[in-house]
Amino acid sequence: MKHLTLLLLILPFAFQLNLNGAVVYSGIQNIPIPTTLDGVYINVDNAATSGSTILGWDLNPFFGGAGMANSPSFQPARTGTGNTDPAIRLYFGDLVSNALNFSSGFGGTGDPISHLGAGANQFAIGQEGYLGFRFTTDNAGGPYLGWMRVTFTNNTAGGVIHDWAYDDSGSAITVGLPIPEPSRTALLALFIGGTCLRRRRAGFTHS
Repeated sequence: MKHLTLLLLILPFAFQLNLNGAVVYSGIQNIPIPTTLDGVYINVDNAATSGSTILGWDLNPFFGGAGMANSPSFQPARTGTGNTDPAIRLYFGDLVSNALNFSSGFGGTGDPISHLGAGANQFAIGQEGYLGFRFTTDNAGGPYLGWMRVTFTNNTAGGVIHDWAYDDSGSAITVGLPIPEPSRTALLALFIGGTCLRRRRAGFTHS
């Protein structure tokens, strides 16, 4: 009973540690990108999606990811500062900072497939890559810097928005990291909980 009481005291604190971090992580989403012109509208704040325009939409990939549109609140990292310059592919461990090129206002990809290809800054068709971005939340927070893990195709099935993260302190963020993991306190709580269960089961066995 003493261990169970300690567990109940620790758990709220453990989960609070995870929620108060500077990095906001979407969790695995795996949002399919349709091969239609409508595509899918995504709200980064709440992970809402729709096949038509929704309130607070940020990104609208279409044709499997061969085309992309963005709202003023969401600016992908590009080869230049024009709002139709190609989005660039980033890699795990790269830094998303204000040193990258971002535009303003509504934007697109210009040539619909200019961000796809075999170049170092292009997204390889059918392979995972990372989109860097700068965005403002629905309640005008930010701008914040983030990354989005994607798989783009050239108007075929298999295009996916996997997940994303941003730093709500406004700091630069490393691509792919940090994805929040259970804190040591949370792990301790789980350990204590497991110990309690094992002891209870042992008690039932011997009774």
